[in-house]
Amino acid sequence: MTDDPCPCCGGIENSSVESGRSSNQWIAGPSVLEAELPPELRSALGRFLGVESVETLGEWASEVRNRTGGGSITVDDLCLTDEETVHRGTVGDERYQFACFYDAVILAALADRPVDIRTKSPEGTVIEARAVGTEELTVRPSEAVFSFGIDDAVASPADGEDPSLERGYAAICPYVNAFPTRAVYEEWASNVTAATVAMPLEGATDLAAELVR
Repeated sequence: MTDDPCPCCGGIENSSVESGRSSNQWIAGPSVLEAELPPELRSALGRFLGVESVETLGEWASEVRNRTGGGSITVDDLCLTDEETVHRGTVGDERYQFACFYDAVILAALADRPVDIRTKSPEGTVIEARAVGTEELTVRPSEAVFSFGIDDAVASPADGEDPSLERGYAAICPYVNAFPTRAVYEEWASNVTAATVAMPLEGATDLAAELVR
């Protein structure tokens, strides 16, 4: 197993493990939004939305925007909590606590000031980042990666209904995490009941920019 990204620009590299799931997929290249997602993730995201398939993260972001009142994600749509969590974003003197790591990244896309992000990977490593909008991201450790995924058992919405944000949080948030290295992600991904993909943490800001566009 190698930590080197796929040499094919913008492609997806398969990385199998000897036990557990073999869905450890890596998005490489200049545009994570245009790379085709793994088959099991395409079908699961499609099932959640009530469509046949979602091919790319760019398509996913477009569908989410269309189903949240036809606009973009706002601060009110984020999974904020009053409880102390391991996922937080700090803007000036104001600290936001989130149930999901990724919402701190979206906050950076929405804020007009730098956001300091702090999270913990599932195995306990602290990962910190400073984001200025969606154009600048400094990460510690620099090898950190970001996962995106959805529960294997996610169901389709009822006929004529759009999936709610609450259903999205339940099905997706547990599988959106930061990891100190790709190898740590791959070990975690082989033991979860979810279709997942990973990419350099910089890719998280690309997706956030598309969600709030």
